[in-house]
Amino acid sequence: MIRIKGSDHYVYDFDEEVRCSVRGRFRIGRGDSEVLPVVGDVVEYRREPQRDSSGPSGLIIAVKPRRSLFARSETGGRKGYRILGANLDFVFLVHSVKDPVLNVRLIDRMLTAAERDGIEPVIVVNKIDLLEDEAKLAATLAPYPEMEYAVVRTSVVTGEGIGDLAGMMEGRSTMLAGPSGAGKTSLLSRIEPGIEARISNVSSSTGKGRHTTTHFELHRLSSGGWLGDSPGIREFGIWGVEKETLGEYFRDFEPYLGGCRFNTCTHSHEPKCAVKEAVEEGAISEARYDSYLRILESLE
Repeated sequence: MIRIKGSDHYVYDFDEEVRCSVRGRFRIGRGDSEVLPVVGDVVEYRREPQRDSSGPSGLIIAVKPRRSLFARSETGGRKGYRILGANLDFVFLVHSVKDPVLNVRLIDRMLTAAERDGIEPVIVVNKIDLLEDEAKLAATLAPYPEMEYAVVRTSVVTGEGIGDLAGMMEGRSTMLAGPSGAGKTSLLSRIEPGIEARISNVSSSTGKGRHTTTHFELHRLSSGGWLGDSPGIREFGIWGVEKETLGEYFRDFEPYLGGCRFNTCTHSHEPKCAVKEAVEEGAISEARYDSYLRILESLE
């Protein structure tokens, strides 16, 4: 499924978009096949009589098991979580060096969610043409390659890193996610020239008239892959993680897990904690540990 517009769910089937409705039983949610469909899902549907002149119609009857997803908790104090995309090969975490400034705490939150949900994250540092302090950026990013996270520096102005990103997307299902203003849509347009016109056509058919990213949808790439542009993220809450297991989603903590005095150690206040000792010895960066503590405090 490539996008959702109100109650309409658009399914891509052999080069054809089919506008589908959803069976009421999905709202029951008693089994995996009854979860509400989200963008990226592989679904079963049946053709229905065409509703109007806008194209073929159908009814979604089942959702196939998901091999990965990317989700965050609801915002504004609301309970539950929101799936941003399903069955993705990579999620590109797009952050800029300036306007807005690079936020490593937000990066660490998004990395934690990707680790929890079984999807490979790639850190994209955009607007690299605006970089003023190379040494500072290098020091900030240093922990991530050591944890075997891919880091790609990009600029839509100079073209740096665009080819690398395009190569990673070829033949795969991926999404761009990050804060507003980081340049996700500009990257999308540089990677796939002409896509703005296609997006504009879709937006015009829904009455928007122009492209403003207010929801997640997948766009077909000429390389054969799918790329999604998501709304800007202002806050990113972690769901489905217990305080005692949060450390399992921090790659740099992994060598020290199991070495603590207590099996239920949260690596915060407990004595003889192997993770805290690693921080004191400089084996784990203080910035990463600070991100961990902030996420820990936010968990219920």
